[in-house]
Amino acid sequence: MNFFKFLAGSAALMFLCSCGGDEYTLAFNTQNVPPQTYFLESSLNAILPTDSTTGTPEAMNTHLVVKATNSLLTAYDDGSAKFQMKIDSVDYKSDKRSVDEFRSMERYMSTEHFQFKMAKDGIVRDAVIEDSVMLGTEALDLIRLFLKVQPLLPGKPVAVGESWERPMDIPGNNKGNTVVYKSFTLQEQFVHDGVQMAKIGMNLKYKEVADSTSDMHMSSKGFIVGSGTILFDMTHGAISSVNLELTGDLAVTDLVAESVIPEMHVIQKIKLRSEF
Repeated sequence: MNFFKFLAGSAALMFLCSCGGDEYTLAFNTQNVPPQTYFLESSLNAILPTDSTTGTPEAMNTHLVVKATNSLLTAYDDGSAKFQMKIDSVDYKSDKRSVDEFRSMERYMSTEHFQFKMAKDGIVRDAVIEDSVMLGTEALDLIRLFLKVQPLLPGKPVAVGESWERPMDIPGNNKGNTVVYKSFTLQEQFVHDGVQMAKIGMNLKYKEVADSTSDMHMSSKGFIVGSGTILFDMTHGAISSVNLELTGDLAVTDLVAESVIPEMHVIQKIKLRSEF
């Protein structure tokens, strides 16, 4: 009888050990990561309320493609590091802007380099724009886009199917930080071309708060919500790709024109791909 108890106990111990072996450590490489090239793409579709004269809703579409280089500047003893994101090229289009406006926005966005500190779990602090020729609401858009797709890792080993939640502060223009609530699930772990990869599901929500110093107030009564998928390179401790889609309703008030758009439905799709 004791022998069978021993076998049962040994089997249970082996099961527990195998479960522990199925936990994976997810962490950014903040000590010796080589420069990465980022390809960021964002498409925004804003559907305005139905025009009373035509009886049809009006829409605005914009498309932004950015190539950037992310380089490690300083590695700290606490495991965090300082990085610099240098914008290499920008391609911007909008069906509501002229070609001259396209080129002007591309020129000043191309000059935007920003530095930030990042911990191993992906928490980003002190994101600061440098060398921008024009500061304003859109000057922070690139930081906001990158931080929207930035994964926050659990800080402990996790198993496939396990979930975690982390809030993130995204800097705004003269209106403080926007708190974005993110939740993640480790969906899959696999090996591709000798590289260990993690597939992570991400959901997020936040409220858009109007900038009181601007003539254009944009705010949301409810949450802007989003979902997407992250491929994380576990071997090199870096993002491989992210796909994210956001939806929500925004109210826009133009103080100069004294006009109000009460509910504008917005759909934004953001893609990020990186390579060494």
